[in-house]
Amino acid sequence: MDLPLLSACFAAFAITLYVLLDGFDLGVGVLLLFQKSDVARNHMIDSITPTWDGNETWLVMAGITLFTAFPIAYGIIMPAFYIPIIVMLLSLGLRGVSFEFRVQMKKLKHRWDFVFGVASLIASLMQGLIVGGLLQGVQIEGQRFSGHVTDVFHTLPLVTSVALVFGYAVLGSGWLIFKANIVIQKFARGCIRVASIRLTVLFCVGCAYAASVQPGVHSAWIVHAIPLSAILILFILVGGGVATGTSFGVSVLPFTFGLLLFLLGISGLSLIFFPNIIPFRMSLWDAASSPASQRFLLTGASLVTPMVLAYSAFAYWVFRGRTPEKGWEQ
Repeated sequence: MDLPLLSACFAAFAITLYVLLDGFDLGVGVLLLFQKSDVARNHMIDSITPTWDGNETWLVMAGITLFTAFPIAYGIIMPAFYIPIIVMLLSLGLRGVSFEFRVQMKKLKHRWDFVFGVASLIASLMQGLIVGGLLQGVQIEGQRFSGHVTDVFHTLPLVTSVALVFGYAVLGSGWLIFKANIVIQKFARGCIRVASIRLTVLFCVGCAYAASVQPGVHSAWIVHAIPLSAILILFILVGGGVATGTSFGVSVLPFTFGLLLFLLGISGLSLIFFPNIIPFRMSLWDAASSPASQRFLLTGASLVTPMVLAYSAFAYWVFRGRTPEKGWEQ
């Protein structure tokens, strides 16, 4: 049994669920910055209230998997991305604080809405920097990071960070079209058109630029030319469909198409990175911990994951349907 491969698959699974689930509430947070109505902002927040905090569980599980199953990679990635990781975690924490304070300090609710939106924007940007930094490549010497913490602030990571913000805005808009009232749906339809166009353009620009500056990405395009080309074409078609409004006939389709865009992007990254845990520099097996640690992790994951999935499914089922006009607590 290939334990490092199983651990890597679980890490990829956890990251995928985090991006898909936390992505839409980060997107809703970003969209708060463009909504002037207090009533509308309340309704937008109400749409994510029952589920938003549980989505971050998957980020924790991905981090634990990296630390336990691939400690060498953890020791390289953390110092390489100290700045975006720390800022992201602080921003996610600030989102939790602002979420609670907006309820307790009703006279300052609009200010806490702004804080929630800014924190969502910053967390999204930092996650994009990490993805772009991995695509750009991490400098290592032996089994240690040999670059500088500011290496992440280059063109490719900046492009991916902006692209991810627009991607989360697409997910957030799709969620609001699916869950919110007519007024918010109209607002979200306008947002998703703008965001999907920019996401599609930046995705194509990022693909071309990554292949031009990173030999590992260029080689992956040669080796996996057919599947990567198919992913790119599908991404453009789906993004174009969302941008032109062809998916708006059924309210769940924009959100579904947004999820599909992210699944396509994650699939492309997986093809480019595999079999490396440090892209283009270190394989899963070179960075893996002992078999005993791998077994301990996978045993724990096999016990915890079904419970988290069951809880999440239960929460989404209980709070299915449109968000009530006065919120779920009424």
